Amino acid sequence: MGEEKKDGIIEAALKLFEEQGYHQTKVSDIVRAAGVAQGTFYLYFQSKEDLFRSIAKSCLEEISGTLKKGPVDGLNDNEVFYQMIKSCLTIYYHNKTILRIIYRNGVASQEIADISEAFYNDMMLIIKQCLLESGEYPDYSEQQLEITAYAKIGMVELVAYQWFVVRNCGPEHIDCIAQTITGMGNGCKTGLPGVNGA
Repeated sequence: MGEEKKDGIIEAALKLFEEQGYHQTKVSDIVRAAGVAQGTFYLYFQSKEDLFRSIAKSCLEEISGTLKKGPVDGLNDNEVFYQMIKSCLTIYYHNKTILRIIYRNGVASQEIADISEAFYNDMMLIIKQCLLESGEYPDYSEQQLEITAYAKIGMVELVAYQWFVVRNCGPEHIDCIAQTITGMGNGCKTGLPGVNGA
């Protein structure tokens, strides 16, 4: 029963963050939407910021955890990158509200600055290791590999934001987007909608 209430609070908060914006949403709005007493909220979270940090951290850990699983044996480098991108896009799609808030506020938001910084550093290290193992950039320095890793992170995140948040694409487009990002999209016939799904 306790986990159901906690999940209800999280669900209500995400809906309100999406509709009203993170900064405009109050704890009183969240508990009203969740149908729980204000005291119940504080059994699980110290504040709205604590709630958001918990949600954001869970989402970001899911992405980095997916990357840490590593490649499936028998795939070439491009297929490994495609699998990583597809997995990340799937998580981003299911966490569109968090993606929107992180993208709009990013490291400038005190509530998530440290989480974002640690997340991006963690992702960079994972991707950098993949680049090292692939041997794709044999003459790159450590710094150049870090720049390349951050560039790949930024590319995927911006594409996810544009197609899932701005253009409101559904999950049926994830495979085509991943193929396109990795240069494997020549056979992608599903097509991608334009702005607002048009």
